[in-house]
Amino acid sequence: MAIYHLCAKVIARSSGRSATAAAAYRAGEKIHDNCTGQIFDYSRKKEVSYRRIFAPLNAPQWMKDREQLWNAVEQSETRKDAQVAREIEVALPIELSPSQHIILLERFVHTQLTSKGMIADVCIHNKKDNPHAHILLTTREINITNDGFGKKNRDWNSKEQLEEWREQWAKHCNRRLSVACSQSRIDHRSLQNQGLDQIPTVHVGANSHAMDKRGITSKRKELNNLIKEKNMSNQQWKKAIAELKLENEPASDSTIKTEIVEAKKARHLFLNATDYKNHRKYREANFSRTYIPILLEIFEELCTGVDQIETDIGMCFQINLIGGGKIYDYGSQIKIENGTDEEIKVAIKLAQEKGWEGLHLTGSEHFKEQVFLEAVLSGAFRPEQITGYKPSKANLEVIRDCRPALKIANDSNVIKSYAVDKSGSGETGGAEQVHIPRLKI
Repeated sequence: MAIYHLCAKVIARSSGRSATAAAAYRAGEKIHDNCTGQIFDYSRKKEVSYRRIFAPLNAPQWMKDREQLWNAVEQSETRKDAQVAREIEVALPIELSPSQHIILLERFVHTQLTSKGMIADVCIHNKKDNPHAHILLTTREINITNDGFGKKNRDWNSKEQLEEWREQWAKHCNRRLSVACSQSRIDHRSLQNQGLDQIPTVHVGANSHAMDKRGITSKRKELNNLIKEKNMSNQQWKKAIAELKLENEPASDSTIKTEIVEAKKARHLFLNATDYKNHRKYREANFSRTYIPILLEIFEELCTGVDQIETDIGMCFQINLIGGGKIYDYGSQIKIENGTDEEIKVAIKLAQEKGWEGLHLTGSEHFKEQVFLEAVLSGAFRPEQITGYKPSKANLEVIRDCRPALKIANDSNVIKSYAVDKSGSGETGGAEQVHIPRLKI
């Protein structure tokens, strides 16, 4: 399940560290330190799956080059004990796909870091069962006059700023989890402030994990296991007490109302008629109360509002576009009303936001061609991720002309799919549809 972890650290010369070495290690690259003449080469590091530098709009172009950026940071500091950079390390929810991790980080960095004037060097380390990101930050403001760095911004060091980052990271993660229809949530508050009767676990760390791989159990790992066992036994004990209290008691009005609400929720299911490998299984659309505000935030410039409606195949969210079109979001189905260019673009964007890994198209050939070209030319999906439509030679020529760097695979893999169609009625037969799959079914 998703865990909360945000740790802010300072990269300081007093501890023998440098910004160039830190950047090279986190990005898995080779960087030459112009001040010391040292070469930091971590290019053999294979776990780095994403690396990008985010800068404010007023930053000069050269600051987006990793080696130039962190050499300039080092050169702007003269003290022996200077704080050359700040790092934020965050755990990425395992319920989200790699593409959703990127969207999550980009939104957080834009709203919380670069908007305040910092430059952020973001790298994802995609370790098994422990995907996490390192965000290396500058400590000085950008000086446009001398095309470099100016004075340090002390507000970025405040305790209030750290608390804001911690709270906002939890909110950003929970929004992404909600969009991805995951029921997992995280909380930045301590267990005590959450009102939970649990013992907080301890951070195990890389050294303890290394010992564990060699068959040696560290004291930290042993303590953590004991705490987890204690917390689990407390939960099981509370559950057993609750069951004993309810046994042989007549159901109260509140209990009956709760059961009715849960029964209604259980009916928010639908059958994906075109999921040819699992067509007899139902999929549950998990929506939270915050889902409508999230859709409004994502499509604020494209829609006039979002309504929650009930159709023959279950509850859905109707996105009303400014141009008059409508998109129906069922969780694992997205239906398009008229098949206009605007609707197709919004549906593809929603598919990206949900982190789906491909499209399966049904409907008229013209409609499928429209979706195929838009999905590929916009960079949202690769041709081999789209099934249900065989592109013509003319389509492939258009793609090669517009995106010459794109390598088109000859063999398309069959993908398990979920649906998006061109009718708000909930009927899949004969309606134009875009079926959108996930990795986990």
